[in-house]
Amino acid sequence: MINEAKAEQIDCSWRGVIRVTLPAVLTAMSTNLMFSVDRFMLAGYSLDAMNAVTASGNFVMIFLIAFTGMSSSAETFVGQYNGAKLYYKLAAPVWQMIYLSLTSMVIFLPIAYFSEQINFLPPYYLKDGVAYQKIITYWSVLPPINAALSAFFIGQGKTKVVTLSVVIGLISNIALNYLLIYGAGNTIPRLGCRGAAIATVISEFVQTSILAALFLETKNRKHYKTLKNHKFNKSLFFRCCRIGIPLSLGNLMTLLAWYLLQTIMSYVSKDAATVYNIGINLYVFFIFVGDGINKAVIVICSNMIGRDDLISIEKVRRMFVIVSLFFGLVIAIPLACFPDRIISALDVLPDNTSDLYSDLKLVISLVAVNTTLETLLLSTWGILIAGGDTKYASIVYQTCFWIFVILPASILYFMHMLNSVPMIYMFITVGVATTWFIIHRRYRSLKWCNKLI
Repeated sequence: MINEAKAEQIDCSWRGVIRVTLPAVLTAMSTNLMFSVDRFMLAGYSLDAMNAVTASGNFVMIFLIAFTGMSSSAETFVGQYNGAKLYYKLAAPVWQMIYLSLTSMVIFLPIAYFSEQINFLPPYYLKDGVAYQKIITYWSVLPPINAALSAFFIGQGKTKVVTLSVVIGLISNIALNYLLIYGAGNTIPRLGCRGAAIATVISEFVQTSILAALFLETKNRKHYKTLKNHKFNKSLFFRCCRIGIPLSLGNLMTLLAWYLLQTIMSYVSKDAATVYNIGINLYVFFIFVGDGINKAVIVICSNMIGRDDLISIEKVRRMFVIVSLFFGLVIAIPLACFPDRIISALDVLPDNTSDLYSDLKLVISLVAVNTTLETLLLSTWGILIAGGDTKYASIVYQTCFWIFVILPASILYFMHMLNSVPMIYMFITVGVATTWFIIHRRYRSLKWCNKLI
């Protein structure tokens, strides 16, 4: 067993919270930026290419996030093992989720092969969308493996390691996007959507390789048994799945909902799709704060549950409310107060669509509100995940989203009354606010707390 002096214990002081949160937020920012970079760099190449990649990318993400969510469940077990000082067991749940990630190829390979038949894209997006979807899906096994390996470091609060891998992957993604989307003279041809997909796959491979090398380095093999614990453990595998499946299904249903919304807006009009997609791309990028805080909460609270320190969790929750509001306002203020400058900086609307500016300005303001609300929601949700209570929160989130967002949007579409993109974002505001209220009540009930080890 590892010498305890060499192991890391996470405390609930402001210093401990910030030490875990800042790297987690930076990591999430880098991850979300990678997806946003593809889309915004393609906007300079072609608006149709951006819309096609947004739609086809969302379709792939429906399945990708499902497996990534399950792989991430290893974080809860690593955190509780770390809190209980059972350091020699930290690698076991990671390996189980690596094996689960490999099984995802059974789903992804057929989707990639039949990409032309398996899509719901309008005809004018079909060529670019299929080209992007096919390449991304063939290599979709990488993100779930990446999530499993990241769980080993995140569960111990070693988020700087993950941040390093993501930043390197992000830099390579930006450079490769520029070269492969736009080309470089006579040396590298303009590949457009195919180039964006290739750049993303290479960047993901770089990230995964870095984490795998660090996971299997001599120190970790010696102290944490990262190689010795590679054996398949049926009991642990299914315990991880029991925690991960609700998150996985919840993520799948969320991506399916976003994909349906995007498809609906694509059929409303090209202009509506453009405004909607710009808002979603901003939302995906800026929600990095909520994603990072969610990871930080899981790390700190799962460690506390592992060492039976439940009293400190309420103190941590209050700290994260302050942190969530702070980061939320940092994002919301520029979005809400300077939408004109943001639109100008993005430079994604052609000159002949000035009538879209008023809708886009309102959408950007609503994105500011929604990201703040979702950050608060994800901070509370992280506590429930740390306690293994993933089913309740996932069901509540999906129920609210489908009732308050998808249902009214679908009804308005089929009644030919869906003529306002900002209306969709207003529905989202109501859905997120309702979800936060219900999940906060669940936290107060204390029914979420389970020791899983």
